[in-house]
Amino acid sequence: MFARFQALVLSFVAVLFVALSSSAAFADAPADFFFDVSLRGTGAATIHASIFRNPQANRGVVTILAVHGFTERGSMFAPLASAIYADPALGSAVKRIVAIDLVAHGDSSPPTLPSPLKFSDLTIEDNISVVIQSIDKLRAASMGPQVIMGHSMGGLAVQGVQEALLAGGSSLAKHGVFGAILISAVPNAGSIWTQSPPPDITPFVVNDPVLGLILDLPAAAGVATGAFTTLAGTIVPNAPSVATFVANDWIAPEPITTVFELTGVNPPTRPFVRQKAFAVEKGTLLTVLSFSQDVLAPAVDQDDLYTYLTGLPSTGITLYRPIVTADAVHSMYISNPTGLIAALKNGVIH
Repeated sequence: MFARFQALVLSFVAVLFVALSSSAAFADAPADFFFDVSLRGTGAATIHASIFRNPQANRGVVTILAVHGFTERGSMFAPLASAIYADPALGSAVKRIVAIDLVAHGDSSPPTLPSPLKFSDLTIEDNISVVIQSIDKLRAASMGPQVIMGHSMGGLAVQGVQEALLAGGSSLAKHGVFGAILISAVPNAGSIWTQSPPPDITPFVVNDPVLGLILDLPAAAGVATGAFTTLAGTIVPNAPSVATFVANDWIAPEPITTVFELTGVNPPTRPFVRQKAFAVEKGTLLTVLSFSQDVLAPAVDQDDLYTYLTGLPSTGITLYRPIVTADAVHSMYISNPTGLIAALKNGVIH
């Protein structure tokens, strides 16, 4: 098993080397990219992607597709993108980071859906479908990702993408994606998720005439959701301010069905992903980052998630990367992105 693991790492490096020698194959991209996706057969939405390009011209060849989490939006990857390009190794390898806004998040449109469905009826499975379509739309636009990265519920979507593709006789690797990175990911329904008691969200549940029943948090709540909270209950000093959340519109609505699915308050449950969905023979190397102070996707579950998905131990020769620092909170990718770089590097260039 370890021999196959090492062989896959070498093969990934070989693919990267070939790409480094043929960077002309990638076209320059605008700062924003829009494309249409289908939903529930006859429904549709226009998806917006923020494209963070390497500020050093003609540097890098790897495209990373970034998938945001619960109530988030793609522009929240901006601090991490800056840290990636500031790193000598990653700055030489990564050409662009494409961070999508899921449906009705950020600058993506609300959906048009067959009656009587509304945005409120969308689920994590719909997010999974959007991500799969995003991979293909980006490839058609000469921006196909070699690496996919998901944070929190976005990490659950990445797991679900692999499961959906495997169930259809395909895989992420067959779509050109040879590396996957889960950043404090919500575990799938087949693995353990140690959740804290859910807060009372009823004051923020709104029946919107267009979107339907949604969770609509105020921007000021962004810092207080637990994303920047330590196990001791304190907010890390370098958490973004309320003013930053307001100025950047860093809070997005969530369909009530997605909320129930994520928290398990009511059926349906989170998507199920088979064991060894990211086994080495599947062709996509999985890296899992955990955070010692994470109160939302606790580190205690993340090593088990890595083993569940890969069939490999989380110690020894492994791409499980625990980050153990006083500020290693759920959304450390925003509050201290440079603290992720060493661990993230393994998932991009190994």
